[in-house]
Amino acid sequence: MSRLLESYGFESTHSGQLNEQFLDSLELTPYDLLIIDQNEDIPTLPPAAAERLRHWHRPVLFNDSMTTRVSLQQGDTEFGRLLVEQICALLTPDDS
Repeated sequence: MSRLLESYGFESTHSGQLNEQFLDSLELTPYDLLIIDQNEDIPTLPPAAAERLRHWHRPVLFNDSMTTRVSLQQGDTEFGRLLVEQICALLTPDDS
C-alpha cells in the first residue's frame, strides 16, 4: 500500500507490527495519520495496545489489506482515489 499512497504524494514514514513497542516509537516520531491493517494487526492486537488505540491522539484509518491487494491486482483505478479521499477527510475534517 505504501507504493499506492506514494503515487498520490503521501510519504510512508513508519511501518511495523502493531504492538506496545511500535506505538511507543510513534510517540517520538512526527506523522499525520496511523493506518492499521484490519486483517493482520487487529486479530493479534495485545489488550494494552487496543486500550491505547481507544484513546489515540491522532487520526487512525483502519484498512483491509486484502481488499487493497485485490483492488490493486484487478487494476481498480477508483480504489486509490477513494482511499486518498478517506485519508484527506481524516487529515482535514469538515468542522461544519
